[in-house]
Amino acid sequence: MLDYGQHNVLGIGVNAIDYEAAVDRIITAAKNHSPMAVTALAVHGVMTGVLDREHHYRLNQFDLVCPDGQPVRWALNRLHRGTFDGPPLSDRVYGPELTLRLCAQAAKDDVPIFLFGATEEMLQQFADRLCERFEGLRIVGKRASAFRQITSEEREELAAEIRA
Repeated sequence: MLDYGQHNVLGIGVNAIDYEAAVDRIITAAKNHSPMAVTALAVHGVMTGVLDREHHYRLNQFDLVCPDGQPVRWALNRLHRGTFDGPPLSDRVYGPELTLRLCAQAAKDDVPIFLFGATEEMLQQFADRLCERFEGLRIVGKRASAFRQITSEEREELAAEIRA
């Protein structure tokens, strides 16, 4: 398990972390009922953050920024290897793979999950496939995306639904 903390990659704080440590941090936060904002960031997201101040600000608000793309992992290893107390990162933390590993651990630890995004139809198919793949996975809620900026009232309603 590798977790070397967050490091600067072109002004964006990216965690030098592997799958095992990322899953552990996220599951621990869920068990403790602690909010945690997580993203898996590829090089396009880093570059968008470099060029767009608002996106730069948003990215730096995440609690955990996983190195999704190989170029992001390479940058962490090249720029910050001297600060790592152990081996370099050997793999990226690919968002879809992270999701599957989280679901496997959530099922094992009986941690409920909430799904958000996509269309109603896609969300239902995704939920069905996850439950087929991970016996015991508890999906306690799901909501499709509005595909637009949501209002502050809608944001509060969604947050309450997730917390429930």
